Amino acid sequence: MKSLGSYTISFIVIASLIALGREAAVTPGAERPYGIPQRVPWTTSRITGSPDPPAPYRIERTFAKLSFNNPLLMERAPGMNRFFVGEQFGKIFSFPMDPNCAKADLFLDITKELTGWKKVKGAKGLDALYGLAFHPQFQKNRYCYVCYVLASKTERALADGSRVSRFEVTNTDPPRIDPRTEKVIITWLAGGHNGGDLKFGKDGFLYISTGDGSNPNPPDALDTGQDVSDLLSSVLRIDVDHQDAGKAYAVPPDNPFVKTPGARPEIWAYGFRNPWRMSIDRGTGDLWVGDVGWELWEMVYHVQRGGNYGWSVTEGPQLVRPNSRRGPTPILPPALAFPHTEGASITGGYVYRGKRYQDLVGAYICGDWVTRKLWATRFEKEDRIAWHKELARGGQRIVAFGEDHDGELYFLDYNDAGGIYQFVPNNVKDTSASFPRRLSETGLFASITLHTPAPGVIPFSINAEQWADQATAERFLALPGTSSVTFYDNPVPIPETYYNWQTFFPKDGVLARTIALEMERGDPHSRRRLETQILHWDGAAWHGYTYAWNDAQTDATLVPAAGQQRTFTVKDAHAPGGKREQTWHWHSRAECLQCHNPWTAHLLAFTLPQLRRDQDYGPVRDEQLRTLKHVAAIRFSSTTSGKTYDPLKNPPRRIADPHDGKASLEQRARAYLHVNCSHCHQMGAGGTADIDLRYDTKLSETKTLGVRPVQGTFEIPGAHIISPGDPYRSALYYRMAKLGRGRMPHIGSEIVDDQGVHLIHDWIKQLKPLKQQPVVSRQEQLALVDGLCASGATQGKDRSEMLQRLLGNTSSALMLAHAVDEKRVSDALRPQVLTAAMASPDAQIRDLFERFIPDEQRVKRLGSAIKPEQILMLKGDAARGKELFFKSSGLQCVNCHRIAGTGSTLGPDLSEIGKKYSRGQILESILEPSKSIDPKYVSYLAETADGQVQTGLLVEKNDREVVLKTVGDKEIRIAAQKVTMLVPQSKSLMPELLLRDLTAEQAADLLEFLTTRK
Repeated sequence: MKSLGSYTISFIVIASLIALGREAAVTPGAERPYGIPQRVPWTTSRITGSPDPPAPYRIERTFAKLSFNNPLLMERAPGMNRFFVGEQFGKIFSFPMDPNCAKADLFLDITKELTGWKKVKGAKGLDALYGLAFHPQFQKNRYCYVCYVLASKTERALADGSRVSRFEVTNTDPPRIDPRTEKVIITWLAGGHNGGDLKFGKDGFLYISTGDGSNPNPPDALDTGQDVSDLLSSVLRIDVDHQDAGKAYAVPPDNPFVKTPGARPEIWAYGFRNPWRMSIDRGTGDLWVGDVGWELWEMVYHVQRGGNYGWSVTEGPQLVRPNSRRGPTPILPPALAFPHTEGASITGGYVYRGKRYQDLVGAYICGDWVTRKLWATRFEKEDRIAWHKELARGGQRIVAFGEDHDGELYFLDYNDAGGIYQFVPNNVKDTSASFPRRLSETGLFASITLHTPAPGVIPFSINAEQWADQATAERFLALPGTSSVTFYDNPVPIPETYYNWQTFFPKDGVLARTIALEMERGDPHSRRRLETQILHWDGAAWHGYTYAWNDAQTDATLVPAAGQQRTFTVKDAHAPGGKREQTWHWHSRAECLQCHNPWTAHLLAFTLPQLRRDQDYGPVRDEQLRTLKHVAAIRFSSTTSGKTYDPLKNPPRRIADPHDGKASLEQRARAYLHVNCSHCHQMGAGGTADIDLRYDTKLSETKTLGVRPVQGTFEIPGAHIISPGDPYRSALYYRMAKLGRGRMPHIGSEIVDDQGVHLIHDWIKQLKPLKQQPVVSRQEQLALVDGLCASGATQGKDRSEMLQRLLGNTSSALMLAHAVDEKRVSDALRPQVLTAAMASPDAQIRDLFERFIPDEQRVKRLGSAIKPEQILMLKGDAARGKELFFKSSGLQCVNCHRIAGTGSTLGPDLSEIGKKYSRGQILESILEPSKSIDPKYVSYLAETADGQVQTGLLVEKNDREVVLKTVGDKEIRIAAQKVTMLVPQSKSLMPELLLRDLTAEQAADLLEFLTTRK
């Protein structure tokens, strides 16, 4: 058996290559033999369709004779049997509400018919059209309102570039806007996110959406999301029928911030990032807004008067900038939050009030521009979700919804010839039963037991493998018949950047990966296959499926959509105790797409820089791209020059193997971060940190060097994402080196990669410190570590004191953990170090050392060992729970909370918690205390000039001192001149692993006691 990195090719692969038609003899006249001289078609595939039943509705085009150039809006006018569609670049058309209509009539052409913009200093014309609304009394006054944005002559944004103007509409057939009647009503700063939607409420007032006025990165560059002193990031509410002094409108007296000093009274709600499409529920008058998210979530808000929707402190349910200022009202949660596996650019819709589909009446319907999905959601009281389902999915980029007079819904497709669509009942036959439930039924393998690929299925390998908890992978490319993958280049020359190719797969093309794990580390004969993952292109979207191998290794079964997991015992001489309990998680289908997301073009490994390497095809070893091109498994084309690209004459940049000693430390470290982190950590891909860890991004442009972490510092003094020259102040290194909450990567791995951690440590250490970066002296800490590691140098009390000092903060503890990892700590001293570390009250320090102790001694976290529902199923004893609350030295609840006058006032009084929350909500607050923190109990971190860090509730801050309140109602007073940093924290003072030492029965007892506090 011959090993090629982590990719193993055995005699069975050789057999499959023979099946492909390859002969060992050199083809006459060939310069050298190809790995595969002749392509054999793949004809055995059964991977088509879906294992899930078809959606209840399908997409159908209506008004089929009409098309529009990048349409953005769809409206109707009172008393007129016409639709109005607006195009991005300034034209608005109207047409009769007849699906057979063959011609749309021009309503307004902003670029040709408006001239008022020429008076705006710095403007050069139209940037985009965004909104249109008709006055409720349109039949009498003929007023309509248009929102458009002016382009700037320079990069500087126009202060009043976003504008809403009133126009009069002619009483002709077809109607036209009279451009001479323009009256500018309101303006605000033009920027990347403008909002610009217009809706009249049932109250007769005009609602206007505005964005944060900036581009995606950095998030909320103008810091306006929580600022109510300007009009950005808001929904405005104005009275267009009256005028206040100096305004072309009046402010309704019941607007929420009319009497708030310094606030713009026009604001109805705020905290939006890029509100894309609003609607008024014609049944209730409620306002709904779709808000395009940043890195992780897409949101829908049921907007309330004075509501604060979080941006940019939060992005829906996720913290983004926890240390930034907050607005005058509490942050409210979204009614709907879609992870980026489901949606990536939300388009707000309508509450359905039509007559065609009774099952949808009262349901909110929205869609997504990127994933092309439509959803329906029905809500109960207080926006609790009664049911939520995917309605349909097509190939249209859903950019706006429209509603006819009867409440029936339509939506627009944004493209060069965009059309109008509806959803209709899906009568397609359910073929989900024919989707292969066993790997042997897929047609990928000629022999499942021998793992022999079917004729036409091509093995391939890559340069840089992901860390997969000691597992290895075999990869296969399966393309129907003799179809090809086509790579189209972008304008950037290929050798200069990593991602400059668009990759197009044929319908029902498949990438497969079989993952195997040695049950005895170091013994290849103990390897067992755990799963085969397939990535399937159905012609419209990518889907990920996983097949779990059986114990006999004779077949694999399709894993349920929600995923599954199982624990294995692995013999490992390198693990504490000589073995490890390894929980293997088969990912859910949604989890598959968290990494295989649109921003990575869904393909992580099948890229030119990964494929550019030699491949062992048995007797012949050939350059992989050369062979794949020869058999037309891959093709190349240019979208710019029209010429066919030859990857052999102009080879793409190769990504380094992180464990190849011949590559530079820089190349290896960047390759490691690319394959393990960049699928989330690049713009839009899901990682909430605004960083870019792709291989080709210049290090200075990764937004990591000297940048303070936005997701918490883990109480590392002077922490940066990467502190050049100092790994012990680098949150990236800390998160890789730990277990527990906050560990990275958080998907696809449960075991720390010792080799990878060493690589990143050494790379950060040799980076040149930034000029503005304060130099932190490590001499004292290094001396402590050296002294502790020096065998026999210290004894007894002195050694204990050294340990306590090193374990006193996260940074020095990280240094000690590195010494343990390097085996600088002797075998005799190691037990004492680990015992002291695991006794630390700080979970952030315990998490660093847990990987060095045997599995049976590790914390049994409720999040993985016991599911919350298991606790909720148990009937607890309130009397025993009371003992735990008041007397348990492990829990120490009374050090922070009070019940019936007994306990501390640091945290919330729990005397009536059972009246306020259900059992499930109370348990969730214990298990995830940082998920939702009352503003009154937000903790603050104070860092002093001498590097000391203190955390507590902020009692007082003035010119003389800062006062923090800590456990036991103790107060810490710090002179104001000594405080170098004082920032609110996203982490609760309540420990995250509070129940770590309790049994499930004890947890149920405590829960029962708290639930009865009414």
